[in-house]
Amino acid sequence: MSSTLHERPIRLSERLSQLTASATVALNGRMAQMRAEGIDVVSFGQGEPDFPTPTAIKVAAFDAIERNRTRYTPAGGITELRQAIARRIAQDCGITYTPAQIAVTSGVKEGLFLAFLAVCDPGDEVIVPAPYWVSYIEQARMAGAEPVVIDTDETTNFKITPEQLAAHLTPRTRVLILSSPANPTGSVYTESELQGLADVIRRHVQEHDLLVMSDEIYDRICYVDYARWLRVAPDLADYTLLCNGLSKTFAMTGWRIGYIAGPEPILKALRAIQSHSTTHPNSIAQYAALVAYSDSPELAQTVNEMVNAFQVRRDLVLQKLAEIPGVSCVVPNGAFYVYPNVSGLLNRRFASGVTCTSSLELANYLLDHAHIGVVPGEAFGKADYLRLAYAQSNANLEAGMRRFAAAVTE
Repeated sequence: MSSTLHERPIRLSERLSQLTASATVALNGRMAQMRAEGIDVVSFGQGEPDFPTPTAIKVAAFDAIERNRTRYTPAGGITELRQAIARRIAQDCGITYTPAQIAVTSGVKEGLFLAFLAVCDPGDEVIVPAPYWVSYIEQARMAGAEPVVIDTDETTNFKITPEQLAAHLTPRTRVLILSSPANPTGSVYTESELQGLADVIRRHVQEHDLLVMSDEIYDRICYVDYARWLRVAPDLADYTLLCNGLSKTFAMTGWRIGYIAGPEPILKALRAIQSHSTTHPNSIAQYAALVAYSDSPELAQTVNEMVNAFQVRRDLVLQKLAEIPGVSCVVPNGAFYVYPNVSGLLNRRFASGVTCTSSLELANYLLDHAHIGVVPGEAFGKADYLRLAYAQSNANLEAGMRRFAAAVTE
């Protein structure tokens, strides 16, 4: 190949000009490289249960292969699975959906992206409470929409208030992202808090052509009574896109099975986009998912045991954080993350001779110096914090927290 060809700059799409790669995925890649070099790294980074996928689900996958369930399926998933999901939603939320109102997607992440593409036009606004999951902002931008960030703080346990929501609604508002339990904070909205938001939305939903994207992927990893959006506001079902899946609850992150449920016209459009992108979710995983959405008492017990273990781990990490001067942390009521305030560690000279001026610098320092992976708050739209995922063994948590404490000693 001629060298002159290499001198020509590669032109990329303008839509990528503001795109930022996923901080959690990037951290995972960096830790993998360090491990390949023989470095012992403790990861508090990517949110992934360390438990195995339940045996009954794995057996169902083997059975699907034996039965040659390996061919194309409908774009939005097999009918049996959409029916099973509809039954689960009816049990959980009290809302009846038909299979035509549901799309099975390659994880909730794909479902959210398809939903943004289906409902957003350039110039539409998407309200995103901060701290936020890393992909909400980027997906909205790729769909041509403009993210409108509502900052929250520890006084509300990182939850938006009705007053904040009302103040940020405009004629261009198209979507409100509602995540409970939330990533990265583990915050869980109460019934009264959801009712307050619902009251605001009822006043504005038609005027603003507003949709609520309710991301409930952590719904079963909750340490308090869980209030569901559609239980609180069933009258807003026609203005809601319900987003959920199997990755977290059943330790199936690599299986990539999620779903979106909502108004049929939106779901029809979403499946049309899906048919031109991924075609459909993995066929084998779909048939295995039928077991996950069954009413198996054994599976329910397995999930309960996992959640109980997560709560023990949460308490362990909170205890260790409380022992580090300069660190404070709101107690998370769901998911498997803590989001400590580390502003008290910034601009201090550690015993190692290093001074960090931001949580981003602190995260890099902890990885380079202590060999522990954490995600800086900047990735979630709120500096001065770190996200630590505690979905790993108690022994790993103990080791990681010892390294953390030692690294920030003055």
